[in-house]
Amino acid sequence: MKKILSIIFSSIFLMTSAANAGGMVGFKAGVGEIDGDRTEDGKFGTASGSVSSEYAAIFAEFEVTDMFSVGAELIPMEAIIDTKASSNVDSHAKISDHKTIYVLASIGDMFYAKAGYSQADVSVTTNYVNTNVTDAPDDLAGPMIGIGAQLESPIPFLDVVRIEATYTDYGSMSITTTNLNGTTDTDTKKGEATQTTLTIGFAKSF
Repeated sequence: MKKILSIIFSSIFLMTSAANAGGMVGFKAGVGEIDGDRTEDGKFGTASGSVSSEYAAIFAEFEVTDMFSVGAELIPMEAIIDTKASSNVDSHAKISDHKTIYVLASIGDMFYAKAGYSQADVSVTTNYVNTNVTDAPDDLAGPMIGIGAQLESPIPFLDVVRIEATYTDYGSMSITTTNLNGTTDTDTKKGEATQTTLTIGFAKSF
């Protein structure tokens, strides 16, 4: 699935850059928050954690009809989800290289809705030197929905201004760790992750 998404993502950017594609290329910036919930842990129970940060993304779209467009977006950001940042007994996950493919539907002259599928690379590390991660996913993926407003840009060389909010549900993940202090104790943690964003973007139409 990860390879298929990458191929589609690259294809959208290539199609958008083609002559007379009837699309746009742009960038957006704002605030993103990733929330993580540990839903199962035999030793330490449930917990929640989140990280918020400013970020930027690039996107490209091409028109399918007057009402619908297909697009791709890349967020070159890294975020760490850690439910016990001050503890040495927990694990944390680093999320990076976030890609989304989506369909955008215009609503009237100003507003739009979008829905798609997102995927991000994941690297899991323990906070405790005597613990190894023996099983963990290398990516997270899930559906994305969003709403926004599109206006004419006051900047001469850009055509479009967008204000947008999105929500992505990455579903559940499972991490298994093994204690190396001589007891060979194995522990499996399960959790869920979501992301919300609020951005302002600018794009050039062609």
